[in-house]
Amino acid sequence: MDHAKHIMPGLLALVAIAGCNSAPAGLPTTPPTQVALVADTGFRQAGAVESSPDGTTFYAAALDEEGRPTVFAIDVASGDVSPLHSGEPFLYPADLAMACDGSRLFVADTGIGVPDSEIGDPETPLGEAAGVHVVSTVDGSISRLESTGISRAAGVVVSHDCESLYISGWTELQVPAVFRMPIDGGTATVLYEGSPLRSPTGIHVDASDVAWVMDHEARNESGEGLLFAITADGEISEVLGGLEMGRHGGVSLTPGGTTAVIPTFNQATRETELVTANTETGEVEIIPVPGLAHATGVAAARNAPVMVVAGEQSIHIATFE
Repeated sequence: MDHAKHIMPGLLALVAIAGCNSAPAGLPTTPPTQVALVADTGFRQAGAVESSPDGTTFYAAALDEEGRPTVFAIDVASGDVSPLHSGEPFLYPADLAMACDGSRLFVADTGIGVPDSEIGDPETPLGEAAGVHVVSTVDGSISRLESTGISRAAGVVVSHDCESLYISGWTELQVPAVFRMPIDGGTATVLYEGSPLRSPTGIHVDASDVAWVMDHEARNESGEGLLFAITADGEISEVLGGLEMGRHGGVSLTPGGTTAVIPTFNQATRETELVTANTETGEVEIIPVPGLAHATGVAAARNAPVMVVAGEQSIHIATFE
């Protein structure tokens, strides 16, 4: 793939804030070099994705053939797609996060009727909130993660030390925020709330507990769609702006950390691109992915040199030289 490179001065300012983003030795820290199709049938309107720790199974939040919200499991080697859990209690599963041992998926469910969005019935703008579900990767059994302090969950990720969940969404007063809570549920602590966050979505947390948060509606001089970095102390900084996200604004660091990867759609060229940003040098690369349409989610395997990238009708694997 051809890479276009430039430096974002604003990103350089984050180096001192973010610190070390390292992960287990041997995993890639540079942008992916190949993107290949894994599956494009058996589901529709795919959004968030996740990978098993070993990279052999991908998971996607999408609709089944009957239009029910579903979490699918995709075997990477064969491309076989199978529903892990369909229908109730899912309302609008917006993001996925994998437990470190691969035994369960955390599903951030935004619910329906979110204010200022296209989800749900406009006649009932407050709609119905959902929360975070826990789905067994073994048998698809599902339970509700008990939590307090969060009204709606839009993004979820497991911390680097495997002990916490970071969740993007809204407070009980409908203020956009990023939270941290114990992985088995409990009281959510606000890491950051309010402006400049407007509609936070995809989230990734690195080895330094820096939360990298996508926001569909936040805007700077580069345009709408921002990536923020929020430190463990609650300090927020802009990273990149003008990011034309799909329905789900996905972000993930590469398996070894350091490089953020964001699927976007370039309106000028009508091409899907992976925007990659090195959090230590400030270097940004634009990687065209012509075989992927309507980009949505992205996630790195925790212990393997692969990433999963989604379009609304296709699931892809990103690999590294």
